[in-house]
Amino acid sequence: MKTIRAKAFWILDFIKGSKIKTHYDDIAFINLNDNIKATKKRREKHINTFLNHATETTPFYNKFKGFKEIENFPVINKNIVKENFNHFKSNICIKKNKNRVATSGSTGVPFFIYQDANKKLRNSADSIYFLNKANYYLGEKLYHFGVYRSLNMNNPIKIWMQNKVYVDVILFDDSHIKALIKRLETNTSPINLLGFASTFESICIYLDKIGSKSLSHIKINSVIANSEYLNSYTKRSMEKYFNTPVVSRYSNAELGLIAQQLPLQGKEEFNINWASYHVEILKMGSDIPAELGVLGRIVITDLFNYSMPMIRYDTGDIGMFENLPTKSNPFPTLKKIEGRKMDSVYDTKGKIISSFVVYFYFYKYYPLLKQHQFIQTGKKEYLIKLNTYTGRFEYEQNLIESIQEDFGKDANVKISLVNEIPSLSSGKRKKVANFYC
Repeated sequence: MKTIRAKAFWILDFIKGSKIKTHYDDIAFINLNDNIKATKKRREKHINTFLNHATETTPFYNKFKGFKEIENFPVINKNIVKENFNHFKSNICIKKNKNRVATSGSTGVPFFIYQDANKKLRNSADSIYFLNKANYYLGEKLYHFGVYRSLNMNNPIKIWMQNKVYVDVILFDDSHIKALIKRLETNTSPINLLGFASTFESICIYLDKIGSKSLSHIKINSVIANSEYLNSYTKRSMEKYFNTPVVSRYSNAELGLIAQQLPLQGKEEFNINWASYHVEILKMGSDIPAELGVLGRIVITDLFNYSMPMIRYDTGDIGMFENLPTKSNPFPTLKKIEGRKMDSVYDTKGKIISSFVVYFYFYKYYPLLKQHQFIQTGKKEYLIKLNTYTGRFEYEQNLIESIQEDFGKDANVKISLVNEIPSLSSGKRKKVANFYC
């Protein structure tokens, strides 16, 4: 059945002109880097064609005609795009078939843009390519965890062809997890899981709580976490229970699939999708490239959205490169993706503290916690929200002291016991937030 579905997909694409297959082959050619010279030439063609289109057809970029390189263009962000929305539209492509995509507004700035039909095809090819890299192949059963209402659902024929099972995580409590595990155990064919990192964390916490044994009898080929930081507890626990490597994916609604870990590398680095994007890491306070090993702003140029070109778009995320470009390896990988700049937290002296450190505080208390959240509310003020199974938490002083060791002895840490930490409309639950800066 898997083979039938895959063949049906590619036959349908062939009938429509092999558009997704053409994109897929291009993505594979560039990302595999087998021929550095040919790869760079192909990529430079994509970049130059896209930049020429932007300067010729959009009012915002018209004044940048005669550019020499991407760095000649200004860095933009969501606010700039919103304030100049019509000026970002291509006067050629915007009249053609277009797709409206929107973010959930989790950064505080609700946002939408238009993508043309070719960009949508590119996104499909990107997804297929990187799913393959994670050990998933077209036609296999894919459990997709997210927020699903009637507006989000594909048509039944497409669902059958993709062999997807949509799992809504808005009300994803222990009873739903128990039912999910039973459903997974009834599958005789390989299964693939794709969804929020926090969803997989909830599954692991439940399995820990019931003292579950290994579930390696469930045939899971791949587990891909997206949209949120994949902490080491979740990664280790999913691999322990399901005997399958877990990889993290970096993507967003307005751009698409930007980078992903590879399961067989045994490393935490993210392989960037250089075939479809140009990625820069710029300093926190300026538009100068950040030094290697220093966290900076992730700035991306989408090379395939001709409907609304966005060049050097500040995603609001922060990260760092694993390495810098060389002649033998012109495409660096991402070492870290820390998440939103507005969700970065700082110690009492103003030094940024990695979210990796913050997550570590709670690992030892996971058997006691349903949910947790760390919020910076002032320069030296921090609020910890805990939703416990018993309504009590006996280790408040231990937790406060461990936080003060990293944030400063003068850190004012308060702990609040709550009944629920609500999710955002997107289904995500912020584990770390900054309400101060």
